[in-house]
Amino acid sequence: MKKIMNHILCKLGLVVISIVAIMSSCKESDLDGVSSSGQPVINRVYVLDTVARHKDSTIVGAEPNTLLVINGQNLGGVIRAYFNEYETSFNTNYNTNTDLIIRLPADAPTDSTATNKIRLVTARGEAIFAFKVIAKPNVASYDIVNFGKGRGNITFKGKNFADVTKVVAYAVPASPTTPVKDSLICTIVSKATDKLVVNVPTTTLSRITFHITNSSGTTRYADEFVNADVALPVFTEDFGPISSADGQGVWTGDSWGNPVTVNSDQAFAGKKSVSVAFNVGGWSWFGFTSWWPRFYYTSEYKYFTFAIKGGAYDLPLWITSDASKAGFAEFTDKNQILVRAKVWNYYKIAIADLDFMYSGSIVPRLGFRPKGPDKADLIYLDDIMFVK
Repeated sequence: MKKIMNHILCKLGLVVISIVAIMSSCKESDLDGVSSSGQPVINRVYVLDTVARHKDSTIVGAEPNTLLVINGQNLGGVIRAYFNEYETSFNTNYNTNTDLIIRLPADAPTDSTATNKIRLVTARGEAIFAFKVIAKPNVASYDIVNFGKGRGNITFKGKNFADVTKVVAYAVPASPTTPVKDSLICTIVSKATDKLVVNVPTTTLSRITFHITNSSGTTRYADEFVNADVALPVFTEDFGPISSADGQGVWTGDSWGNPVTVNSDQAFAGKKSVSVAFNVGGWSWFGFTSWWPRFYYTSEYKYFTFAIKGGAYDLPLWITSDASKAGFAEFTDKNQILVRAKVWNYYKIAIADLDFMYSGSIVPRLGFRPKGPDKADLIYLDDIMFVK
């Protein structure tokens, strides 16, 4: 019996050795017969897409979050992948001996520490390939939307500002198909990786967008900024002037109920705003009047802009004027806005989209009306302007 058992164990040992040899052979090469046991090599990189139109191309740089194919030899055993020495993950299910599918990580560094290299690590060695993470300026927020004399610089916050070389302001065209003709170079006051401070020179351009350029390229930022210097103010730091066929004057605050009060408690821009307190229920309207001289609206002004600091509660408001076809202080659906509580709400609304005023309208009163209101509250208004 002992001899029989020894014979069986010997046979089992030979089987195990054979299986190990087969498994080792499978690891050493993939199905196409290309060896994966040598030093890894990167031949090229291309963009992965569903129709594989980039398969025969090669790129030397890409923007973060781009899905890439790294092509080469002996890549089946990649255990670590780096972009600019930032380690990123990948799905080994899509890893073959010749191709690695991987997403360019959003957090790969692009500052002066960037190596501009892809580095893949296997048990057999490393492969390095020259590759640039294209990191154009990325704007997350800004502090000023209405620029002009005395309003200071515009501060952008975001990413990839450290190597910004140029900021250009372009005039917003009359329509999407109208060529952009006017622009001006802005002054870069300061720059860091996450912050860019820009000064817009004095200009007659009414509305602008910014093109911000760094070593990776140019970001064409779509948000519009308004030149307060060439707008027609109703209230900015004080009540705006009126110049019409009737003579010279200024807007004044007016309301049904509590007065419109100039104060320095809050400001969307500058140091002052106007405040309005609501009582519960009753008839409420607040705004601005120009009984004499009267305000004559002309269609050269395309937008009505304003900022409202919400009170303790979200508040629906209806924009109104004496020029409304529905009548003064009516609740016209297209004129409704929602003011969010406790934050500054900024609006730039095309006058053509409102039942508000029309070319040649005489406008003694313009403002806002709530329904109710159901709760007592206090709101602030600032930068109320007509914009070309």
